[in-house]
Amino acid sequence: MAKMLLNSTLEEQVKNDHAFPHILCFHSNSTPYLQIIKLINCKDFELERVLFPQERLMFTAAPEAQLEITTCQNGFPGRPERISCDRLQVQVSESRSYPQSIAS
Repeated sequence: MAKMLLNSTLEEQVKNDHAFPHILCFHSNSTPYLQIIKLINCKDFELERVLFPQERLMFTAAPEAQLEITTCQNGFPGRPERISCDRLQVQVSESRSYPQSIAS
């Protein structure tokens, strides 16, 4: 599970809305190629988009959902890879501590 401190409305929604049965997830395209990502096995949400190299994305999903990632090399899509969203979950922290230079 990735550990991150966040400052966003998405974090607040996940942390404060107990009727919101979703988890906060993070994916980074660390390849030099375009990736097409699609959320599957999720009835409530739809997500399909292109991620450029080094682009990062935070999103919410049901814990049982999967992220399907297709990396495109030389203009052709490769074989899709599926990752369980519970493996992409970001830990939302109750306390925040920022370096002095950021907080001022």
